[in-house]
Amino acid sequence: MTGSSRTALDRPAALLLAAAGQVPASDDLHRWRDDAVKHAVNLAWEAGELAVVGALAAGYDALLLQAPVVEKGRLRLRPVGNAERRHRGAFSTPPGFANALAGRALQGWNADLLGERTPTVVDPSCGAGALLRAVLAHLLAAGLPGNRVLEALHGVDADPIAVLLCRAALAADLTLAGYPCRPEQLADRIVAGDALLGGTPLRPPAGPGVVWHELFPAVLARPGAAIEPVTGWQGGFDAVVANPPWERLKVHARDWDGAPPPGLRVGRASAARALRDVGRHPLTGAGELNAYLPFVETCWRLLAPDGRAALLVPAGIASDRSAARLLEGLTGAGSLDRLHLIEPATPIFVGVSGRVGVAIVELVGGPQPQAAPAQRVAEVAVGLAGPDEPPGDRAWPLTAGLLRVVNPNTGTAPLFGSATDARIVTAVHRRVPVLLRREPTSGVVQTDAWQLRLVTPLHMTRDAPHFRSAPGEGLLPLWEAKHCGLLDPYGGGTAQPRYWVSEQLVRERYGPLCDRGWLAGYRNVSTTAGQRTLLPAPLPVAGVGNSLPLISADRLPLLLAALSTLPVDYLVRQKHAGANVNFFKLEQVPVPPPADYDRPSPWGPGTISDWVLARFARAVVWAPGLSGLADELRRDGVPVPDLADDDPLLRAQARAELDAVHAVLLGLTRDELSHLLGTFTALRIRDEKLHGRWVTAERVLAAFDRLG
Repeated sequence: MTGSSRTALDRPAALLLAAAGQVPASDDLHRWRDDAVKHAVNLAWEAGELAVVGALAAGYDALLLQAPVVEKGRLRLRPVGNAERRHRGAFSTPPGFANALAGRALQGWNADLLGERTPTVVDPSCGAGALLRAVLAHLLAAGLPGNRVLEALHGVDADPIAVLLCRAALAADLTLAGYPCRPEQLADRIVAGDALLGGTPLRPPAGPGVVWHELFPAVLARPGAAIEPVTGWQGGFDAVVANPPWERLKVHARDWDGAPPPGLRVGRASAARALRDVGRHPLTGAGELNAYLPFVETCWRLLAPDGRAALLVPAGIASDRSAARLLEGLTGAGSLDRLHLIEPATPIFVGVSGRVGVAIVELVGGPQPQAAPAQRVAEVAVGLAGPDEPPGDRAWPLTAGLLRVVNPNTGTAPLFGSATDARIVTAVHRRVPVLLRREPTSGVVQTDAWQLRLVTPLHMTRDAPHFRSAPGEGLLPLWEAKHCGLLDPYGGGTAQPRYWVSEQLVRERYGPLCDRGWLAGYRNVSTTAGQRTLLPAPLPVAGVGNSLPLISADRLPLLLAALSTLPVDYLVRQKHAGANVNFFKLEQVPVPPPADYDRPSPWGPGTISDWVLARFARAVVWAPGLSGLADELRRDGVPVPDLADDDPLLRAQARAELDAVHAVLLGLTRDELSHLLGTFTALRIRDEKLHGRWVTAERVLAAFDRLG
């Protein structure tokens, strides 16, 4: 299998194909491929092609996208999709990330310390060994002899083929470095099994899985060592590295192109029940589980009191509600050292969308019994281009208390882009209440000055049988997010509805909202990369799809005015990741309470509410179907422009004045307002293309200056 024309990437596939012809064929293509992979490893090892052994391990995730078949009498590899790769969690850590994680986990292990003792290192989801191979390289480079490097390494994975490859690749790397080694020498260190389900000294087994303290007693059953309070493990690893599986344990057919692998649904449902029932994962074993969360908790509990962990996980660990208890536990214990969110220019994993953000989580010290209150301040940085980029002024400090200041309902982490953002937003949260305050444990509403109601509209899948593809008697158009823009029911770039639904259904689902004569919603499919993130709009009474959640409040026009402003949008952006502006994010945005608008206006007759609503009426893009809103405003004495009286310049000026007055109500200084405007990069670029300068910022700052 040598030849200068072959690259390191295609040699594994070629060797796999050759091996497939030398093992018994099987109707189960995955079994046939697995047998061929094992045979290919043996062939390469016995031929002394140790670099090929390493290439087979590095390319394992790509090999899972293919399977051997015989077609027209010819053996070839056929693409089989991504399902088996996802089922096994085989997404190899890229070398740059692997090297970075190994270096961070081994931080402090200099030549002097290595001369005193050998570190214990584990990857509980080791796969084909990308991270352990990076650890091996770091330890060899630091001068640790090969026999002691071998003693340092430990790994577990549920996929026995990946474990075979991991052993072979580590043995090959050691041999190539001048320390002859056979894969069998790693058999008691790199082990096949489920890392999450096995029993512990304090917990019964949740299912068939690794019994860590029996497998590695020298590390986790050391007499006299500190006892981990949940598992009962004594001791712990000096370093933990992991890129765990990122799959939800609840199997939805739509996530698997309608066809999950056989047995997956039953197996994962069983695993989810086990994780919930046994109590080994008290911070993550609840709700709709994603596998990476109990893995992170396990990594933490595997750590020695002075150990370090470096983990590659989804960026959602910072902002997802499912991760909140874990994050709060880590910060409260003082174990979270760094949380770096990476937004690379290109996809990190082959075959995975580049929109999938990742985070590097660094932990220091496992849980301790009767631990003192945490003193550690974690470093958080958002928007880094890669694992080696210095955070610079993007870094900001995170303490356990800050989580409940900025996100009091969920305890999720904010996503400040810089230390300046952290200072501004934290100060606003200390001055201004959130839109809706809940009791953290029960979720019961505690404070709701706006009398807010967030309503889930028609579901585009579950309610599809009610949809019609053409208008008709008794039918209303179905509005979706793509139809709407900022304060503009028709401003989304899509003019015509796709579907119509019966008026009776609409009134059954949200009748009291319809009685107002108009609706209000916001686009929940939105990212921080766009010109705006929070895009509320008034709507005609119509069917509304679930991409456009509905808002109701006693003083809805006033609330809609506040939500449409750049300062409030900025506050949303500081806690938003991904593509969905969920209800729980909106509820935790600081918005001045209605009483603040009822004070006399310093800028004209009447109240601040009168002043704001007059600008709101000018800021709305008036369209057919909004007569109910117009009537409501006129009843409050607010002049409403005619449909024919549409002046984009006056509308832009009104929006700038709304932005400025909400900067005042939120207690922002001019410098702080200028800073937050500077975070709307896409909006600035649009202005510069259209006008040659940043018109929006000029208008807002000028309006702020006029308000004094």
